[in-house]
Amino acid sequence: MRTVLASLLLCAALAASESHAQPGATSAGETSAEDVARGKSLTEAGGCAGCHTVDAAKPFAGGKRIDTRFGGIYSANLTPDRDTGLGGWSDDEFYRALRFGVARDGSRYYPAFPYPNFTKLTRQDILAIRVYLATLTPVRNQPRPPELSWPLNYRVVMRGWNWWFFKPGILMPDQHKSAEWNRGRYLAEGVGRCGACHTPKNMFGAEKRDQAYGGGRIAGVFAPRLDGAENGGLKSWSVEDIAEYLQSGRNGRSHAGQLVSEVVVNSTSKMSEADIRAIAVYLKDLPAGAP
Repeated sequence: MRTVLASLLLCAALAASESHAQPGATSAGETSAEDVARGKSLTEAGGCAGCHTVDAAKPFAGGKRIDTRFGGIYSANLTPDRDTGLGGWSDDEFYRALRFGVARDGSRYYPAFPYPNFTKLTRQDILAIRVYLATLTPVRNQPRPPELSWPLNYRVVMRGWNWWFFKPGILMPDQHKSAEWNRGRYLAEGVGRCGACHTPKNMFGAEKRDQAYGGGRIAGVFAPRLDGAENGGLKSWSVEDIAEYLQSGRNGRSHAGQLVSEVVVNSTSKMSEADIRAIAVYLKDLPAGAP
């Protein structure tokens, strides 16, 4: 009788856990073709390979130097290597890193790792990214530690930065806008993080939210405005103009420079036409900001 009761309780517990499982919220060891495809699409939308690849023969192995005004940071190894990559990570640890910018050991990441944007993703999408990364070939590569000036070489300083500038949480849909517009906003402000280059930053390296998409400097180059400003913005561009530029790096109005070309090659040229158009619809709808 006890054996039968225990079996019934076990079956009930398994049924309850399955009923609460979300699509895509699988562990790295329980992949599906749909999860992998979704994660691959999001990873490409984020251009993750561009920042996490030094040797083309070892994609996502990390170690690429990212220069900031405060010093250099080296990108992490995203392959499933257990010692130097993500192989030993749990789903919750990966989720916490992208949602809150917290490493496995509890230390805070620097915002060169764009957790202020990734926090806007749903848990389902975050775990889909993890599922895809788990299918990559493991590569043993331990990136160098950050080379930042004092006091930023102490990660504890990031607690104060987060308190002032970081707002965790998913991006809620605007019920007054279309599904396409909301999809474009989700991609542009989340995994695509357009504002990271095209929004000016304050002296602490945080985006000036009141000047969103007003243009910014990155790697010594000015990233132009993406709002509806007449001078330097997208007011004269159509949705089709924007979509063509994102897909090919050129249109009848302009062509991409070196940095944007890298974004096109590593990211936007690989995205679906529907997602590219959604981003174009969202950007075209942005009002003109301050001069």
